[in-house]
Amino acid sequence: MPDEIKFTDVNDIAAETNRKDPEPEAPEPNRHVQPEFLAIKSTFTPSRGDMGGGFCVIFEGKSGKTVFQVLWLAKPYATGVMIEPSKDWRSFVKRLPQLGPLDKDWGEKFQENLKSILTIPEKKKLFENYTKVKLRQLESIVRRSFESTSQCVFSSVIDAEPVARKELERAKVIKPLPPSPEELARKQREQEEREKAEQEEKEREEAKKEGNFEGTLIMCSPVLDPVKGKPSSSLTPGDIIEIGIDGEGTSALVKKYLEENQIEPVFPINEIRDTGGKKFLYVKISDEIRGVVTITKDIKIKTKGSDSPNEAQNANMSFFGDIFFFGVLGMALILLLLVIRYFFIS
Repeated sequence: MPDEIKFTDVNDIAAETNRKDPEPEAPEPNRHVQPEFLAIKSTFTPSRGDMGGGFCVIFEGKSGKTVFQVLWLAKPYATGVMIEPSKDWRSFVKRLPQLGPLDKDWGEKFQENLKSILTIPEKKKLFENYTKVKLRQLESIVRRSFESTSQCVFSSVIDAEPVARKELERAKVIKPLPPSPEELARKQREQEEREKAEQEEKEREEAKKEGNFEGTLIMCSPVLDPVKGKPSSSLTPGDIIEIGIDGEGTSALVKKYLEENQIEPVFPINEIRDTGGKKFLYVKISDEIRGVVTITKDIKIKTKGSDSPNEAQNANMSFFGDIFFFGVLGMALILLLLVIRYFFIS
């Protein structure tokens, strides 16, 4: 006798049937999904008396494992309301209580008979080819089994229905399969894209609230220099780094402008934010546009020096020193020309 059968309350399935199913998922292109399960539905009545009932058994075709089984037997039952097994399995199960109040004692006896009718090999064969002949043979087996228990002559009708996995999952008969590695990777990509979009929106809102940035925030990527680059953990505001500009829209326009004007994409860092797991480097592209570089680990980034005030001051001092030097040199040349003119011309 198989021990893998799951006995399910018929009222649970009835409740699931009454509930509105979600919209069916769009089928994937070029993919035909074959039903993996088979439902066997039957009604049975005695040749005399007032006992009648029905059952529904659903098993997996590949393994022969029964995933759902319910039997309803009423004594007495409401004559004339016997349902047809040709109905879909959930509608069939929902209508079983209409036969009348459940007779628990006889129902348990017939339930034991039903558990032993089909072996796993027989269920596998039936799934592969459930012809009318095989269903009639199964009717005969069910009838003889019930007749031996009740000592009463029975008539029965049996039908079969292929059932898809998704339908059983929606009815909560079986649990959904764990996602495949491809599905996990797709969900992870979608999650990362959502987080990236949310972060961009958050940064835009923060920039507007702070008032230190008017315009657009675009996503950028760091240019790596494993040999001479500066570790991202050592970067400070004022460092000038080289970046790559990603994305479309404003990002694409900025990238195109830089390329057409042969402007090297190097910009100073004007703000660094560290959230613990990620570091955000904000570079000033223009007064209206700022870029953000997201760093998830310590990497060496290509730098172009620093835009700090001290270096700017040193550069200015050097510039004025050059002007003074060339000015003195020019005055010396003028004096030399005057001396030559005085001695040789006069």
